[in-house]
Amino acid sequence: MTKTTVAALPSAQPGAQPGAQPWQILCGLIVSGFLLALPGGLLPLWGYHIHPDFGTAGNYFLVLGVGVAAGGWLAQRQAHRIALERLLAGGCFTGALALLLLAVATPPAQVWYQCLALLVAGLAAGIVNTAVLEGMADSYESNPATITLMAGVAFGAGSVLAALLLAESFGEEGAVRLLAATALLPAGAGWLFAKLRIRRAEVQELSVVQSVNDLRSPLAILFALLLFFQFANEWSLAGWLPVFLVDRLGLSPSTAVTLLAVYWLALMLGRLLVSRLLTEVRHGRLLAVSAACALLGCTALMSANNTFGVVLGLLLTGAGFSAIYPLAAERIASRFTYYHPGYFNGIFTFALMGGILSPFVLGHLAERSGLSVVPLAVMVGSCAVFVLVLLIWLGRKVSGH
Repeated sequence: MTKTTVAALPSAQPGAQPGAQPWQILCGLIVSGFLLALPGGLLPLWGYHIHPDFGTAGNYFLVLGVGVAAGGWLAQRQAHRIALERLLAGGCFTGALALLLLAVATPPAQVWYQCLALLVAGLAAGIVNTAVLEGMADSYESNPATITLMAGVAFGAGSVLAALLLAESFGEEGAVRLLAATALLPAGAGWLFAKLRIRRAEVQELSVVQSVNDLRSPLAILFALLLFFQFANEWSLAGWLPVFLVDRLGLSPSTAVTLLAVYWLALMLGRLLVSRLLTEVRHGRLLAVSAACALLGCTALMSANNTFGVVLGLLLTGAGFSAIYPLAAERIASRFTYYHPGYFNGIFTFALMGGILSPFVLGHLAERSGLSVVPLAVMVGSCAVFVLVLLIWLGRKVSGH
């Protein structure tokens, strides 16, 4: 694979505003994670634990996915015409608008209006994701594994925050007031991002031939499929967990959404822990333990009859899922020695589609077979991820990379 050259940035002029730090840009993913984690808490808020129209509920995830794809496409087309800080700020302001729309989307609001609000939320997340990936080009080239891990942690932090806030929104008019007030968060982030100066790396455009060759690369395909199934596992559980717990154990919606926050927190903290273990524990052993944890966690969720069993299952599942992302990041970082934002944005968006669209499919399956299909699907997906990681590992051994 031919390296793509990156032109050196011009030195800053005296008195010029310094460029944004990597952690400042990555904070945009907190907004993205917050917006994309909303449906898991919104389903019980909108009464789908009482009126189990799971097919309609699943359609919300499809609409959200369409919004993400549209936002990513729009931002990619405008990324070289609009300053990145303005693009990122625009995505945050769009997220604030989405939260204002969602604030009045509780029943008796019509389904079409709820879909519109989620479409705007997906549009905002797609814009933010693209702006962050464009702005992180230089930092990724210098330390890809760390940047990928930091991105996952920032995204997870936004998801935890969304679940915790939604858990407090149950009650008379609580959702309206809380979601309306929450709109101040992305709006404030947009204002801060607009004041930054995000430098754009002068990345040479890839030729059509090289782009096609990269996309046909077995490792690129395996990596994209790995992230697709991993995101599908994580978000299938996150999207349907509160409704599943209310249906299975009779928990209150507020408690069920709080347990969703526990799941997101287990994922986020697990990734931080695993990143430290990568240099101390053999990766094959770490992968085997993570796969066992994920399968045990899903089994515990299916058989749990009290809150303790649910928490244990969530911790095991979160621990199992958390190891996959850092392992994949380390494998791919040593293989793709150049960074092209459009190329990686395509892989990331494809993976994110797995996370968003799998709850859509599960909703229609649950309409016929019940919510027990959720943990079963996650167990099957966990096995698929295990096989894909082994294939990537074997591919590196065979190719010598």
